[in-house]
Amino acid sequence: MSVPEKGKRVFLLLAAAGLTLLLSAAAAWRFLPRFLDDPMKELRKRTPSRAWFDPSGSCVHLQRSGDYEWRFDVPLEQISAEAVKTFLVEDRRFYSHSGVDYRALARAFKQNLFHGRIVSGASTISMQLAGMTEPRAPRSLLRKLRQMLKARRLEQLYSKDRLLTEYLNRVPFGGQVYGIEAAARCYFGLPASALNRAEASLLCGLPQRPNAYRPDRFPEQALRRRKRVLLLLERQGVIDAKESERIEKEEPLRLRDFRFPSEFVRNTDRENRMYFELAAREAGDSPRVDCAFDAGYSRLLRNVLRSHAASLTSVRDAAGILMETSTGRVVALVGTLDDASGFGGQVNATLAVRSAGSSLKPFVYAEAIHGGRIVMDTFLRDAPLRYGDYSPVNYDGTFRGDVRAAEALSLSLNTPAVRLLAALGTERVVDLFKRLDLLKPDHPPRDGLPLVLGTAGHTLLSMTGAYAALARCGVFFKPTFLTGKTPSGVRVFPRSVCLMTGKMLRTRPLPGCAVDAAWKTGTSNGNRDAWCFAFTPEWTLGVWFGNKDGRASASLRGLESAAPAAAEIMNSLYRGGLRPKWEDFPAEFRTVPLCSRSGLRSDASCRECFPGPVLRDVPLRKCDLCGREGTGESFRILTPAPVRYQAEREGGVTLNLTSDSGKELYWFLDDAYLGRFREKRLSFPCGVHTLRATDDHSDSKPARVTFHVDKTP
Repeated sequence: MSVPEKGKRVFLLLAAAGLTLLLSAAAAWRFLPRFLDDPMKELRKRTPSRAWFDPSGSCVHLQRSGDYEWRFDVPLEQISAEAVKTFLVEDRRFYSHSGVDYRALARAFKQNLFHGRIVSGASTISMQLAGMTEPRAPRSLLRKLRQMLKARRLEQLYSKDRLLTEYLNRVPFGGQVYGIEAAARCYFGLPASALNRAEASLLCGLPQRPNAYRPDRFPEQALRRRKRVLLLLERQGVIDAKESERIEKEEPLRLRDFRFPSEFVRNTDRENRMYFELAAREAGDSPRVDCAFDAGYSRLLRNVLRSHAASLTSVRDAAGILMETSTGRVVALVGTLDDASGFGGQVNATLAVRSAGSSLKPFVYAEAIHGGRIVMDTFLRDAPLRYGDYSPVNYDGTFRGDVRAAEALSLSLNTPAVRLLAALGTERVVDLFKRLDLLKPDHPPRDGLPLVLGTAGHTLLSMTGAYAALARCGVFFKPTFLTGKTPSGVRVFPRSVCLMTGKMLRTRPLPGCAVDAAWKTGTSNGNRDAWCFAFTPEWTLGVWFGNKDGRASASLRGLESAAPAAAEIMNSLYRGGLRPKWEDFPAEFRTVPLCSRSGLRSDASCRECFPGPVLRDVPLRKCDLCGREGTGESFRILTPAPVRYQAEREGGVTLNLTSDSGKELYWFLDDAYLGRFREKRLSFPCGVHTLRATDDHSDSKPARVTFHVDKTP
């Protein structure tokens, strides 16, 4: 073979190899992007900032993204058309190329070759978006190639408008500001939808060197960069020279006053952080949280709690929740008084499990009313009792004998509540507490009789939600921090049961409160927690005072520390003569004769009766005390006798207390507990006295005698 033939053959082989390589590269360029993972997955990991809006639509709180950036995603239609046109200036063929602008790439190659260095990257919007998936990768030819392949993959998966939206929402604008919405608010105090061409052209110039062109730090450089953007718009025929001059000289550039903090700083509400955290938890991943927060009510709640906590000895903290009764929306929540405190300042006390003390009693009473065991005028026994090793006493250490149920609940007497729980059964009450979200669904079915005194532990949020169910006449749904949600609840009590329970809780006015509010206090064992819950048809309020480390204080008594704070808040809610819209004994009630001894529905054997309200839809059990007379189960007080006694010289008289029962009885003098004994000698001052005695049987007939001690003539 001759030399020319050999050379021709080598040339053909090289040409074939080159063509094969070129075709392979073209095929790889065409098909390789389809085998790449979706680059948008990586972009989605960088979550946007969150914004909280109150019911009026005002932004009340902002929070940086997980990357500590200010970035707010907005749809393309919420970005001004002028801004969109302006940002397309550096990728004028965006809507025609497939991720890579080959004409721009050739031009950039020529420019870089001529200058001997990189002066143009020819990056399209899609390529810049792809580059955001690896922001810290060094600039190199390999990185550029990856960008191009990823850009083509993005173009295959998403529409042009979607890619443009993602780019405008993620492009850097200096500092920690990303995206056109955040930039518009940071530099102009405006939403992106309100940007004019002058403002859009200034922002358009920032992404190339964001920190060097920031208008808040380098205004002159920013304006020079804007002029270049306007020249580019001219060259591309988007605007003419006259329009460019008008934009530069006449169109307003509404830069905000940089001497003052941006809205990002102003709307970062640290004091109410715990409220916004709970609202965000309920909202899920949504960057916009439409919540029920009310700044005025929040200030009221916080200021009252702070002032009252400061007046208490050895009490460092307090918490409170205010919610709309009808909707269950929490409008204010205070989880701590001092967020920076070293004594649990970061702990949200509204979620802490604490002993609720007597705060649970209204629900046991409501369940007893629902079961037809009592009404508000039924007499309950307040006397010493013992169930095994459990022997509860009242807070003041005294007993009052037989008292009306309304009075027993109002005075928060312990032994009547425990007797009711024993009669209902702990399983039934545990099930009730689960339906009210006071206990978890997996809570053990039996908790013992101390359950009614708060031994299981509950949170302020769940307790306030349960009280709201009483306030809204028996329908329970969990408290919500969001607006726009239609609550779907479950009925726990009939409407009439809650109306009567509410009436019982209004037997005594809340001390210091001018509002007719139902209320109940609670004090945990050992004075570690003080609670007060107050509600009306419009509002439900829960407050707690204590120390997050569980330290006790003599000041921690519900009636003396928590109740005054609740009263002040209620007074503020109803200022200006407003009144709660209570319904007192509507059609759900009827009046029937009740036995004067038991307060139950009278029987034929009942000698004395009085008219009292009962529920139409719940039959009240009949009196079974009066029919026991003559059965040998009753007993009498022998002395003192129902006569007049002459006082001795000292101004009183000393008498024996005896009965014919032959056993130890519980004795009460003028509704004050004297003790348990068979007989005793006691001095009585001048006046009218009523002496009562009962035994261990809660349904047996008590003995009663009234006598006089007259002064010595």
